[in-house]
Amino acid sequence: MPKLTCDIVTPEAKCFTDEAFMVVVPGTEGQMGFLYDHVPLVSALADGVVRVQLDEAGSVKEFDVEGGYVQVTGTKVIILADKAQERTA
Repeated sequence: MPKLTCDIVTPEAKCFTDEAFMVVVPGTEGQMGFLYDHVPLVSALADGVVRVQLDEAGSVKEFDVEGGYVQVTGTKVIILADKAQERTA
């Protein structure tokens, strides 16, 4: 299955950029998940955890985010967060 490009950006720096199988974000109305070819969308984010599933096997990176927005096209997810930090194991 094709992958999305995922970027996580804050006002200070780009925190993450890579290809992803699926991206799950904390929306203001609940969690939202995006796969390749998702319909275009712009939505506000709530404070929470962004999960970036890198492949179909389930390898995941997690980021704590505070506020911001998500923009989705069929091939790309851009997360513009007020603050973002990768979670460590």
